[in-house]
Amino acid sequence: MEYEAGEGMNYEQRRRERRKRIRRKSMTSTMLQSFFATVVVVGAIVVLTWLVIVPHINIGGLPFLENREEIAFHDYFSLAPDITHIILDDAILRDVTPLVETRPDGHTVFLPASFMRDLFDPFMFWDYHAEAFFISTRYDMLEFTPGLLSYTENGSHRTLSAAIRYEDGEIYLPAELLEGLYPISITYGAEYSLVVISTWDRQYQVAEVTANTASLRYRAENRAPIGAQIAQGEEVVLFGFGTDADFMRVRTAQGLIGYIATSDLGRAETRDMLAFRTPILGYWVDNLIVHPPAWNGGSINMVWELATNHDATNGRMEIPFHPSINIVSPTWMEFDTDIMGLRTIVNRTYIEWARSQGVQVWPKVFDLNLATARAILMDRDVRNRVVAQIIHYVDTYNLPGINIDIEHLQNSVDGTYKIQFLRELQIPLRQRGVVLSAAVKVPMADNHNFAVYRHDLIGLTMDFIMLMAYDQHSNTSAVSGPVASLQWVNQAVINLLEVVHRDQIVLGLPFYNRVWREFALDDGPHANFNWTMERTRDFFEYNGVEWEWDSTIASFYGRVGIMDDGQVVNYRVWLECELSIEAKMQIFVVHNLAGVAGWRRLFETADVQEVIAGFF
Repeated sequence: MEYEAGEGMNYEQRRRERRKRIRRKSMTSTMLQSFFATVVVVGAIVVLTWLVIVPHINIGGLPFLENREEIAFHDYFSLAPDITHIILDDAILRDVTPLVETRPDGHTVFLPASFMRDLFDPFMFWDYHAEAFFISTRYDMLEFTPGLLSYTENGSHRTLSAAIRYEDGEIYLPAELLEGLYPISITYGAEYSLVVISTWDRQYQVAEVTANTASLRYRAENRAPIGAQIAQGEEVVLFGFGTDADFMRVRTAQGLIGYIATSDLGRAETRDMLAFRTPILGYWVDNLIVHPPAWNGGSINMVWELATNHDATNGRMEIPFHPSINIVSPTWMEFDTDIMGLRTIVNRTYIEWARSQGVQVWPKVFDLNLATARAILMDRDVRNRVVAQIIHYVDTYNLPGINIDIEHLQNSVDGTYKIQFLRELQIPLRQRGVVLSAAVKVPMADNHNFAVYRHDLIGLTMDFIMLMAYDQHSNTSAVSGPVASLQWVNQAVINLLEVVHRDQIVLGLPFYNRVWREFALDDGPHANFNWTMERTRDFFEYNGVEWEWDSTIASFYGRVGIMDDGQVVNYRVWLECELSIEAKMQIFVVHNLAGVAGWRRLFETADVQEVIAGFF
C-alpha cells in the first residue's frame, strides 16, 4: 500500500522531512539571491563602461559617445578671472598683463614695452634719464613722452589718439600705435577679458562654423571637455590640425583657444590682414632682419692708426700703407667730458694722403673710460651733439665710413645706452651711404660681454663688426699668458657667428706683443708691457732666448732671465709674429669672414703684411 508524503510517518520522520524541505527552499532562495546580485553587479559594470570607458574608444575615428561636460576657459587653464590675459596667436601668456582702458566708444588696449621688446622689437628703448621712449628703425627715430598726445618722427611732430603711459616702472604702448608700426593686429574680447594678438606677416586662414553649433573642446578628441559652443556663421582662425585630423586647432573671435571638429567647419579662406592698413612710416617695422653691409669694396684689410694729436698724425704719413690695405681707422674722435662732446683731430692732409694710395679713412670714435662713456651716452642731448659732430665731419671731409670703439661698459644698462647711440647715429649715416662699423670685445662663456655689448643688436645695426680677438691675457690679468692663442681666437669667432652673420665680421689681429716681467722668487706677474713685434724679437734674441714653437697656441714661447739689482728677473712672451698671424689668417679663411683689422699700424713687421696680403 502506497502512502502520500507525510502519511504513515511518525513525528520524528515528519520533522526530518520538514528540515529537508526547509534546506531545499533555503538553497533555492540563496541561489536566486546570488543570481540577482550577479545581475546587478554586471549591470553596474555595463553602465559604468558605457559612461566612462566607451567615450575613450574610437573605432574608425567615430566615437561611441561624446563628453558633454563644460568647463569655463579660465577654470580649465587656471587663469585668474579678474586679470586680463594675452592670447598670442594660439598661445596663452601668463606672465604678461596688459592695460585695458574703458572709454565711451569702446576699449583701448596698452601693451607693456618690455613684452614688445622681447617678442617683436629689441630696439625699443626707455631713456630713464631723459624720461623719453624711443622706437627706431634703419631710417627713422620716433621719440615719445608719457602722457603726451604728440611725438616726434625724425624731429617732426606727429599726434596720437592715445598717449603712451608710464606706470610702476613700465612703459605701456597703445594698440593703435603698435598696429600702425608692426604687422600685427590687437583686439580685445571683453566677454572673457582677453587681449588677442595676431602676428601674421601678410596672410592667415579663417573658417566659418557650418554646424548649428560647434563644440570648442580643450583637446582634439570628443572625450575632451567643452569650453564654449560656437554659433553657426561665426568665423574662427585656423592653426592647423590637432593631434587627430578630425579636429582643427582654432581661436575664436573672443580669443578662446581649442579644437573644433573639422566636419563642423567650412568655407575656409586665406585673408590678408594688412591689405587695407597703412603703416605709419610707410613700411612695417621689422628690426630683426639682417641687412647686407653697405659696402662693395671686397674683403676688408684694415688697420687702426693710433694718433693722439696732429703731430702724431703727420708723423704716420712718413711710411706709406702696404698695397693690400684698403681701410685705415685713425683715432681722431674721443669722448670728452670737459666739453661734453667729441674732442677731434681730423686731418685733411692725412685723408688726402691715404686716398692717394687707394685707402679709405674711417675715423675711430672711442671712449677713454667708464665714467666718460656713461657721461656721454646717458645724456640724450649730449648724444645728439656727438651725432651732429660726426655728421659734420662726414659731410665736411666726405668721409666714407666711421668706426665706433666703446669698450668700457660694465652692465646691461650701459649696453642699452650704447645701442641707442648707435641707432641714433646709423640713421643719418645710412642716408649718406656711409659705412658704419663697431669694434667689440670677444664674446666668451666666462665673461659678460654678450650681455653688456649685445653683439646681436650691434650686428643688426651696423655694417661691420670688428672682433678685437686679442688681449686674452691683458695688462690686468692675474697670470701671464698669450695675447691671442689660436684656439681662443677661433672660439671667439664661433661664438660671434652664433649671433652675427659672417659677412659682417672683421677679425681683429694683434700687431703687438705683451711682455711679462716677473721676479723669479715671487708668484705671478709684476708688470707687463706692450711692445712692437720688432722690439720684442730684438730684446729676447739679444738676451739669448731659445724660442719654442707651441702648435696649440700657434706662437713661439720665449723666456730669458736678467739680473736686476741682485735678483733674477724673468721676461716671458708668447710671440706674435708672421707665423702666428698666418695661423690666425686661416681662421679668416675657414669661416669666410668679411676681412681682418690689425691693431695697430707700424707695430707689425714688414713680413706680417706680406703674409696677410697673400690671403687677399
